[in-house]
Amino acid sequence: MHVIKGTVKINAQEVFKNIDVKKTNLKISLFASLVKSTALARAAVIENIKDGGKSLNWPRFSSSTIARKTERGRSLYGLVDTGRMMDSVHESIDHLRLEGHVYPGVNYLKYHEEGTKRIPSRKTFEPVPKQINSRVIDIFKTEILGAI
Repeated sequence: MHVIKGTVKINAQEVFKNIDVKKTNLKISLFASLVKSTALARAAVIENIKDGGKSLNWPRFSSSTIARKTERGRSLYGLVDTGRMMDSVHESIDHLRLEGHVYPGVNYLKYHEEGTKRIPSRKTFEPVPKQINSRVIDIFKTEILGAI
């Protein structure tokens, strides 16, 4: 599992290297693990957007952003204003490559992720592998043990 340009990528083929994948139950379990792990990654990205300032210690927002967020009754910890960015986080499964992808649906999320001259970087995708790694391992272990 890793991040490439603001996209979390989970590759189930890495698990196949030492396992007999001819068993139908095992294939189904691995696919189910991939689906669950991808959904978990999406949820983690959304949580980072909602609360990253608190859990990820992002740089403080500018005074004008704080004033706008306060006026609108928004949290001073997240990147949520209208909710559009959070709602735009999508997931997809590549059945042939057995990969799950979580990606932004709005182009301006990359400005928060990477930062600009005026906006410091506030990572939402990059921390996800580290945040969910142990849970993804547990998901795969549970599914594989259930299939064997």
